[in-house]
Amino acid sequence: MSEEKAQNLFQRINAVRAAVGYIQKDKSVSTGSSGSYKAVTHDAVTAITREHMVKHGIVCFPYLVESLMNPPAVDKDGVPSKQMRYEATYDFTFVNADIPDDRLTIRIQAHAMDNADKAPGKALSYAKKYAVLKLFELETGEDEEGRVADHTVDEGSLAEFISSLSGAKTMDELKQAYETAYPIAEKAKDTEAMRVIIRAKNARGKVLLAEQAK
Repeated sequence: MSEEKAQNLFQRINAVRAAVGYIQKDKSVSTGSSGSYKAVTHDAVTAITREHMVKHGIVCFPYLVESLMNPPAVDKDGVPSKQMRYEATYDFTFVNADIPDDRLTIRIQAHAMDNADKAPGKALSYAKKYAVLKLFELETGEDEEGRVADHTVDEGSLAEFISSLSGAKTMDELKQAYETAYPIAEKAKDTEAMRVIIRAKNARGKVLLAEQAK
């Protein structure tokens, strides 16, 4: 048996960790008139890690543990939101390709907002991305010099905050959405998220005030 085939799963995981240490955020996610924020995508994570997982004989497959499609929220006038929240729990099993009984399973919860049928796919991609990032201890950031030690608001939660702010029908709804979102970003010391949330609030506030003035 070759030396690589003799390696157990944890040795193979360690080999991938040694090969890949950092993935740069590759996508600007638009928040409409309030601007955008940086995110690392599922495809970027897959593109960078796939060749190393193949080389070191690690296979990953998902299993849906449970899921829930929440009904759209309804505002005080009884108008349903166009966005629906999908929640799911997945098990991602990483397998030693040479010894299939040698395996490790990671459980990840995820959610996604969408106004059509894309939410389940978004949630699965989000969960897979973070399973890989956390297992292989991969760092992400806009650039190598700009990385900081503070925690960040994950892009799924930030996207949901922006959706709530941008979809607010009244100033009271906007205030409530802001008072939910901003303290979370502030507690995480995520200055980029704080700026995005403030921009989204201000942009929606201008629209609502203009509508009131008509």
